[in-house]
Amino acid sequence: MPSKHPKYGDASYLVFLVEDTLFHLPLRRLNQSQYFRDMMEEKNTGLEGEGNSDEKPIFLSGISAFEMASFLDATDASFLDGDPGLTFHQWAAGLHLATMWGFDDIRTNIIAKMDETISKIDPLDRIDASLKCRVEKWLHPAYKVLCTRDNGLSNDDAGRLGLDKSAAIWRIR
Repeated sequence: MPSKHPKYGDASYLVFLVEDTLFHLPLRRLNQSQYFRDMMEEKNTGLEGEGNSDEKPIFLSGISAFEMASFLDATDASFLDGDPGLTFHQWAAGLHLATMWGFDDIRTNIIAKMDETISKIDPLDRIDASLKCRVEKWLHPAYKVLCTRDNGLSNDDAGRLGLDKSAAIWRIR
């Protein structure tokens, strides 16, 4: 009988339901996150057998299927060379979940990939992603663009930023 490879020999996975979509995530990947290690160790999954089949998935609330798919795509793509073809919003959604769930290595890799093109992204999108994903180094350059561009803030921009940030930008301009 052949032996199983210690890292790649286990095809175990958990099944998650996000909105109305099932996702199968390998335990090997989930073990990279303290959030999921705690979930699996403490048997916090609820019903017996929950997460072991499509019929008894673990329901994840508070996230969208787009975010989950983006997280998985960004996770796979963050370890590949070249352009994986993900949009900024896919990278940002993947980064949000990597941050929320404590996938530190994946988070670091996604940030490195995003750093390559972040300066070309709309400054409001950069600010949103920076605040949501706790990437402080993206904030100042994005605010600088808003303070120095030819056009002032539009009503939509001010609505996205909120009163305090919009007023601060208007004072600087």
